[in-house]
Amino acid sequence: MRTALLLVATLFTTGCSVFGGKAAEEPAYALERVDGDIEIRAYAPFAVAVATVEGEWDDALSEGFMMLFDYITGENAGASEIEMTAPVLTEGEGQEIAMTAPVLTEEGSGDWRIVFVLPEGMTAETAPRPTGPNVTIEDRPGSRVAVNRYPGFNTAAKREANRTALDTWLAAEGIAHRGDWRFAGYNPPWTIPWLRRYEVWVTLE
Repeated sequence: MRTALLLVATLFTTGCSVFGGKAAEEPAYALERVDGDIEIRAYAPFAVAVATVEGEWDDALSEGFMMLFDYITGENAGASEIEMTAPVLTEGEGQEIAMTAPVLTEEGSGDWRIVFVLPEGMTAETAPRPTGPNVTIEDRPGSRVAVNRYPGFNTAAKREANRTALDTWLAAEGIAHRGDWRFAGYNPPWTIPWLRRYEVWVTLE
């Protein structure tokens, strides 16, 4: 029952449909370069809500999403409802992921940070304080990010293939990065697979 209610609530919160399209507010950025599905973006600072969870990729993503959904729908000090934005980010916890590490890490167990971007203008100081466990609020500084966009099912093999493609492109262009690979999802699971929007991100030096 809780899962069904969550899916319905997420549909109304994000304004998404099975046909994809822009799901919700996204953090502001300037588009610096485009090469096919690869983009370089300069993001302005933004605040995030972070759930830290353990386990394999799919389980951690589901658990972390529900924790953050509870936060934005009132599990906070002011019982405030917060507009949901996009994307939902998945990050490795406390580590710089080496070139071939994401698949190995995702297939095993570990710590993951599931991240909701908070609405524009909200900061770690002004955001409602979480009352649930393992949820924190952080400010993210402005940064330049390389992104590779892809549709379909977000399998471990597909994440690794697109991460490798982005890493190869950056190396060929002589662009240095920090190795902090993250994966972004923009649509709910009922969106038609070839219209789903996923991305792999890495911060540029």
